[in-house]
Amino acid sequence: MTDEAAPVLVLAAGQRCGSTLLQRLLCSHPQVRIWGEHAGQVHPILVAAERLRYWSDIDAVSSREEFECSGYQGFIPNLTPDRGDIEAACRAFIETLFAKPACDAGRPIWGFKEVRYALSDVLLLRRLFPHLRVLQLVRDPRDVLCSLAEWEHNPRWTRRDTELALGLWNTVAGSFVGSTADPDLGSFILTIRYEDLVADRRRWTVAVADHCALDPDLLDESVFDKRIHAGSPWGQMDRDLQDWARQPPALRALLDHENIQMVASAYGYDLS
Repeated sequence: MTDEAAPVLVLAAGQRCGSTLLQRLLCSHPQVRIWGEHAGQVHPILVAAERLRYWSDIDAVSSREEFECSGYQGFIPNLTPDRGDIEAACRAFIETLFAKPACDAGRPIWGFKEVRYALSDVLLLRRLFPHLRVLQLVRDPRDVLCSLAEWEHNPRWTRRDTELALGLWNTVAGSFVGSTADPDLGSFILTIRYEDLVADRRRWTVAVADHCALDPDLLDESVFDKRIHAGSPWGQMDRDLQDWARQPPALRALLDHENIQMVASAYGYDLS
């Protein structure tokens, strides 16, 4: 791995926004491996690296200087490697976890998809990988809730889980509001609405390929024709999805919050 490594991040605003569809599309390329969700556990690594950088820049400087002058006879309680070593260690962890097994499998273009990362996580990752590319997905929260309501038929998914997923939608989608208008953020973040993606698959396949410097003809658009919502054999079974108008009032009321409505409006979803 080198500093030129450019991971591709597929980041969605919570569950049921289309991140797996986009992951499958990218993985159809013979040189791409986009790993799946990992419960957001890269986040604490990034936070730890940020805290270590701060510690190294503020508290450890005097100890390093003391060690240079006096060696082990100096006052060196906070002796810590400098920020470059800390960033290299964090980068090496992520590359060892994601990039190396992808390259070993003959897929040198690597990345992952996650539904829990906001813009703040992206900016921390960009410090480690300056050339990264981000595909940010968002979906109408009404359709997200309709899909999650069907999940509630499974005892492993409760209304509390649905509420937490909606909170993710609000936090993650809200963090990216305005990123398309920022020239720097817009240079490496491509925002995609799920509705637009499935309505004009060719246009968005080309846009995704262009954003990630891939040949669009090597992406298999047939993934759009095969919808999979769970593992085999259940993933391809029919689902009993109810439209928004038929959802119970308690579920519909989850969108009766000003902040959610403001974020939705920023993406062109009118919840009024």
